[in-house]
Amino acid sequence: MERKQSRSRSAEQPPIPLTARVLSFFLDWSIWGYIAYGTVYLLNHYWYVAYIDWYGRLTLPWWGWPVVVIATFELALLSHSFGHSLGMRAMGLMPAAEGLDRPALRKRRLRHFLASHISIMPLGIGVWASPSEPWHERLSGLRLVRLPQREEWITPPPRWYRTEWGIMTLAILGLTVTLGWHVTGIHLRVLIAGAARPARLWQGLTHPDFTFLIYSDPWLNDSIVGALIESIFMALLATIFGAGIAFVLSFFGARNIMAGSLPGLIVYGLTRGVFNIFRSIESILWALIFAVWVGWGPFAGTLALFIHTIAALGKLYSEQTEHIDPGPLEAIAATGGSRIEVIRYGVVPQIVPPFLAFTLYRWDINVRMATVVALVGGGGIGRLFFYYKDQLDWAKVGAIIVAIGLVVWLLDYISGRVREKIV
Repeated sequence: MERKQSRSRSAEQPPIPLTARVLSFFLDWSIWGYIAYGTVYLLNHYWYVAYIDWYGRLTLPWWGWPVVVIATFELALLSHSFGHSLGMRAMGLMPAAEGLDRPALRKRRLRHFLASHISIMPLGIGVWASPSEPWHERLSGLRLVRLPQREEWITPPPRWYRTEWGIMTLAILGLTVTLGWHVTGIHLRVLIAGAARPARLWQGLTHPDFTFLIYSDPWLNDSIVGALIESIFMALLATIFGAGIAFVLSFFGARNIMAGSLPGLIVYGLTRGVFNIFRSIESILWALIFAVWVGWGPFAGTLALFIHTIAALGKLYSEQTEHIDPGPLEAIAATGGSRIEVIRYGVVPQIVPPFLAFTLYRWDINVRMATVVALVGGGGIGRLFFYYKDQLDWAKVGAIIVAIGLVVWLLDYISGRVREKIV
């Protein structure tokens, strides 16, 4: 795409790094591979060709995969030469030639595309031999330069959706939405046609039965209020103990605290890795593990929330520690303060308010999660919820939903007011 700038900067710019060139090309190649995959997937829904397996799915013959690889490679080269490259856009690059009108620029781009086969196809020899100015750029006269800044334009730049890369982005977004529509099995006709089926469910949910709000259900030996109190304490204990351990571990997961030595960086990497791994495992799976370990009940649910709280708050705490003002730390270290004193007097005063806010927010999350962990034996109000759901007693399920909603709203209001005071 032709761009008018106030002055030529192509000669002034430093050479484009080889990594930026390679990454931009492989990103475009991956995008075209994704488009090819999406096209094949959609063909399975709309159109069949000669190569169909026993399950009625479109398959490729033995020569199909090499053709797809070569075709997507060629399309990636076209994208780089003619300005439709999302890879170059992501890396802040663009192909440019100074002082050319549109017909001449198109010829340069075509020459750039043809020369790319000589430079890139034979194992990228033309790029490795001259990383700053590959062979295809020399042969075509079309150089890869940095995108100009907004203030360098004589006239305002075109809207993004009117550019080649913008049109490409919209096309990929449309393909992604279409794929998602079919992968998730969305059928609006089925949704509308089946609207009357859950009528009994809605009838029960909108007419809650509070018979066992205070009095215990003889089958479960518990009431809604009693189970709610159990869930609140599960969340509270998991948050208190989890936040305490996360507070200590967060310093080992902060780069600015652990940097300066190889052992410190190793501890930093291990701590952040533990946070990410434990956080990626949902609380319901932790509850299943602890239910087998310690038996079904609120103890298993509390342990599940406790483990997940350590990982989640440890990640938030450590990231907050990495963004503190380094000035007080440098001042304390310059006066001869030890690492412990730097943390005590330079780090802790800056992180206490956001840490408290994160902790209160995590308590809100744990109250809601205390309902879900009961699905695998975690105890709390969820035990009643899933029991009545299995019995199709939607009126009592509605009563539990109302009670949970009121408790969550009240806790959210209280924690929100407290966060306003401490942040």
